[in-house]
Amino acid sequence: EDFRASGLAHLLAVSGQNVAFLALGVYGLGWLLRLSKLVRELATLGAIAAYVLAVGWQPSVIRAGVAGALASLAWLAARPRDRWHFLALGALVLLVWAPTSLLDPGFQLSFAAVAGIFVGVPRLRAHLEGYPLPTPVVDVLGVAVVCGLVTAPIVLFHFGEAPIYTVPANAVAFPAAPAVLGLGLLAAAVDPLSSEAATALAWLAGWAAAWLELVARAFGSLPGAQVDARTAALATLGIGLAWVGMRYARPRLSGGSSTAAAAAAGLVLVIVAGAWSLRPTPEWHAPAGLRVTFLDVGQGDSVLLETPSARVLVDQGPPEANVAGQLESMGIRSLSALVLTHPQRDHVGGAAGVIRQLRVGAVLDPALTATGPEREEAIAAARGRGVPVSVVRTGSEFRVGGLVLRVLWPPDPGLPSEDPNLNATVLSASYGETDVFLPADAESDVTARLRLGSFEVHKVAHHGSVDPGLDEQLRVLRPKIAVISAGRNNDYGHPRPETLAALATVPGLALYRTDTHSRVIVESDGHRISVRTEGG
Repeated sequence: EDFRASGLAHLLAVSGQNVAFLALGVYGLGWLLRLSKLVRELATLGAIAAYVLAVGWQPSVIRAGVAGALASLAWLAARPRDRWHFLALGALVLLVWAPTSLLDPGFQLSFAAVAGIFVGVPRLRAHLEGYPLPTPVVDVLGVAVVCGLVTAPIVLFHFGEAPIYTVPANAVAFPAAPAVLGLGLLAAAVDPLSSEAATALAWLAGWAAAWLELVARAFGSLPGAQVDARTAALATLGIGLAWVGMRYARPRLSGGSSTAAAAAAGLVLVIVAGAWSLRPTPEWHAPAGLRVTFLDVGQGDSVLLETPSARVLVDQGPPEANVAGQLESMGIRSLSALVLTHPQRDHVGGAAGVIRQLRVGAVLDPALTATGPEREEAIAAARGRGVPVSVVRTGSEFRVGGLVLRVLWPPDPGLPSEDPNLNATVLSASYGETDVFLPADAESDVTARLRLGSFEVHKVAHHGSVDPGLDEQLRVLRPKIAVISAGRNNDYGHPRPETLAALATVPGLALYRTDTHSRVIVESDGHRISVRTEGG
């Protein structure tokens, strides 16, 4: 969290930028040792190859290695034009190998940062010429400033927020990043020859890593360390208006033109900032006990479990449901955990947006063999923001804020089927004496295999589709409240008449549907249960 808030999270990721840091460190060491340029270039490429082998032969690592190697060669090229040729070649190689890399935040950040260095650092160096600063210091500051400015719009677009102090944080932390990578790799290389030397190198790398942690904590804990996209957009508008005022007012004013223009620009900023500070901001109202909200996401699923000190989101609906926006309108800015039940668009399509816009403590994922682009995007977003991803299977348990989440399905390795519904994560959520059954899209052909008892609240599986074994399951579950999540006038005819008929046979059952009641909210103090709806 500190690394993310300070703008240093990229130092923890396997990226082309990190590889470039390693290359810079190795090349700089060769320069200090007065090695020839050819030897320095070969040593740099060798270090990159060692890095790829040490981290692991995975697509993301290979991509980072290719990007970093070509970017390094580009920077080392004698003519500026050759640098752009190398950089373009690197992008072309990666896009031919994996065209979808174009949409990957890591790809965009890496190449934007390197391109920014090519353009910005020489100009900054020229502006600082004549100041008593060594060239390496100017370059370090230049890289930090340029990378922070160039990558900020991309970070805002993908993650919904950006760190305010990224430029000074990177300037302070930057020298230690190549040291951690270089010393760590060197320690791994010499370990077979001398464990004592490897230990000494690792000890030095540890000090460099401790410096990074210290910088991240210091800048990440400052007030207003992160700004959301809307605040950034407003600030940009204010600065733009101020610039326009100064640009066009000065030629028209006489005498104190500069003072008047500056005053006008300041007035614009004050008005904009004041209007923003007075905006209504939704506040989260903690429940007295357990609150289960079945969000209205159309034809899909998204269930929010809240206690006084925890918030867990099970599924995130399709992208068009804008679950992240729904949560923000409820005053929710963070989640204890986010559960991906199975890789289908109507269940996890909004997951990446939630991860990018809210602070998420952990992602719980069944890691099924069958996957999908929405699930992959969510996992990439989690890794990009440093959110831990835990694989959950039968027997996994997650306790937070008085809430106990138990994974009842799938087992390891799961059923041999390409149908993700058969291996969807089935959960029970318990708070006091209140139990909630959340089967996602797993119908009775799955749930009949489980040893189940009674549940007070039952989310009907698969949006109320036909389930021949539902009657028998209801006799086991004996729910008091059932909720069906389905879209209005959906193409599947959900909920099906057969399912509604089966539910009607349960004595005293109260049935709620998001297609008719909109948002359904179940509350419990651990004993008594109440239900209300919003918008239906």
